[in-house]
Amino acid sequence: MRCFISIEIESSIKKAIGDFIEENNLRKNLQQIRWVNPENLHITLAFLGEVAVERIPDVKKIVAEGTLNHHPFTIKLEGLGCFPDIRRPRVVWIGIKDEPELLSVREDINKGLDAAGIFYDKKPFLPHLTIGRVKSPIKIQPEFINKLNFTASFPVKEIFLMESNLSPKGASYTVLFSSALGEIS
Repeated sequence: MRCFISIEIESSIKKAIGDFIEENNLRKNLQQIRWVNPENLHITLAFLGEVAVERIPDVKKIVAEGTLNHHPFTIKLEGLGCFPDIRRPRVVWIGIKDEPELLSVREDINKGLDAAGIFYDKKPFLPHLTIGRVKSPIKIQPEFINKLNFTASFPVKEIFLMESNLSPKGASYTVLFSSALGEIS
């Protein structure tokens, strides 16, 4: 099963991001970008890739234990940017303001994954919300991105283990498990 651990975005924020993309004509002005379906927006804490079915209970336990000592917190979204940078964009994202609790819960989950020998992508964590992926080389004017600003905030009360199913129509996600912050399931 292809899996990841994430923070899910409130539906009102997903709608606001979809509206932001439309209101700023981003689909029209940046046609080389495949915009993420608002229903699929999430913040990835750990991308696990393929996980054997028999390891899923282990991952659920790690998520539950990783959230136990953490309290709900607020995510503040602000600004737009690109990875790796504006000159060679591959991903368009909305930024996340520094939130120590976000980094701490992610670190605890990663420690559990390491201890259990479960693979996850260990790239440096730069908190962001991916809203688009570049399909073909594109030039984006820094002034264009810099004048756009999306801001919103939402509470984070639980962490999710998700399954990702890829198809020609795009990805679809299924919740396998969720764990409330500060509670063990």
